[in-house]
Amino acid sequence: MPQFDSADEFTVVALPDTQYYSRDFPDVFRAQTQWIADHVQDQRIKIVLGLGDIVDDGADPAQWQNADSAVRLLDGEVPYLMAIGNHDYASAKPAARTAGAQGFNSFFGPSRYAGASWYRGSFPPGSNENLYGVLNINGRDYLILVLEFAPRDSSLAWADGILKANQDKEAIIVTHAFTFTDNTRMSRCDANSAASFGVGQDNDGDDVWWKLVRKYANIRMVLSGHVNTGDGTGHRIDLGDNGNLVNQMLSDYQSDALGGGGFLRLIRVSPSLNRVSVFTYSPYSNSFKTDDHNQFTVPYLATGGAVTGAISGKIQNIVDCQPVAGVKVAVNGSTAISDVNGLFSIAAPAFSTLPISATLNGWASDSRSATATADPASEPSPAKIFVAEAGKVTGYVRTVSGLPVAGATVTFTGGDLRFISTVTTDGSGGYDSGPLAIGSYMATVSAVGHSSAQSKVAVVTGGSAVLDLIVR
Repeated sequence: MPQFDSADEFTVVALPDTQYYSRDFPDVFRAQTQWIADHVQDQRIKIVLGLGDIVDDGADPAQWQNADSAVRLLDGEVPYLMAIGNHDYASAKPAARTAGAQGFNSFFGPSRYAGASWYRGSFPPGSNENLYGVLNINGRDYLILVLEFAPRDSSLAWADGILKANQDKEAIIVTHAFTFTDNTRMSRCDANSAASFGVGQDNDGDDVWWKLVRKYANIRMVLSGHVNTGDGTGHRIDLGDNGNLVNQMLSDYQSDALGGGGFLRLIRVSPSLNRVSVFTYSPYSNSFKTDDHNQFTVPYLATGGAVTGAISGKIQNIVDCQPVAGVKVAVNGSTAISDVNGLFSIAAPAFSTLPISATLNGWASDSRSATATADPASEPSPAKIFVAEAGKVTGYVRTVSGLPVAGATVTFTGGDLRFISTVTTDGSGGYDSGPLAIGSYMATVSAVGHSSAQSKVAVVTGGSAVLDLIVR
């Protein structure tokens, strides 16, 4: 094993998808956890994090028993927290949610952690589909927040409350599906996205980033599995809204021989050296994966400096997921046009997050911001921007007596891009939504001194829907 380079360096062990071990190769699973238990001290292992898909079919008791037997080797040796994956629901159907998580909760529910000082709570009540823990490592408190597969909005609201109450702690988030193998965050156009499993109304990795992760300055890492496309790896770097660097890492080896070959992710964190070193090791075969997808070093915290980097990414049509050429992308006063593959790249100051726009006549986009890194090859942060054909909505906001309401806000939620847009009424109470992606919307109007009101409206390609709103 590589030597430690600082006194404060410690190891987080990630257990990528163990589903085939639990089904067919329980000795491989036990080799992993036995090695961890044997090397807690010399490898400075402080926490073990299961990345989900503990078993292949959550309705099979034998698979849960195999998993339980392996993970119990860690009891009394090192803290651990296990995420739920889509296969951990009965018959691998996460749409059942808690009702389908009975096997998972029987073996890895709240009772599993009874008396464990690091375990602090879960959501929904009585279920460990979402859970969190707190532990002290070398004098620093760390929050470990574990989210369900394709988290529901209610789960993200719970997680938001946990993060808000623990902003004094370094935070690591674990969720089964987050980063994709092309180093983007998972979205609706990726294989095995939330929609593939009947939970398309819930949140893929990209949604979780925009709705939750980017908001908190103390988040350091997001760890995930699930994606076995390519070689089952990916990693990216982004800056959150507060300038904090967030490393996002995918590891899933289930396509390897023996259901994954027993490979673990050893994530060595060295705060004093501002470094995270990643190694991929199999105790079963006593071998390492040493390619640059499986052994690499990234910064722990953001570093400043006037280094020229780039923002790069891809434009896709949200309707058919095809690349879109000819889109004008603008960042920091510079522009580029997407090529036939939808790709673009624009020079920008490294380790900065900048607003990004994507415009094409007659289309709308969900572009918001993107992170520039010094070397997109070794520190990838590809932006994924979706576009859709657009229409618009116009109308007036009036009182029940017909008086115009100036300064009211009209918010449109929905559409094919699922992007929220807000406009303000003018002096005559009129508004123009501007380009909105096609689809069905809920329009909500709010005005000082008046109660809010809502109405549904459909937006079609090139059309201008008229929607007058009445407030009381």
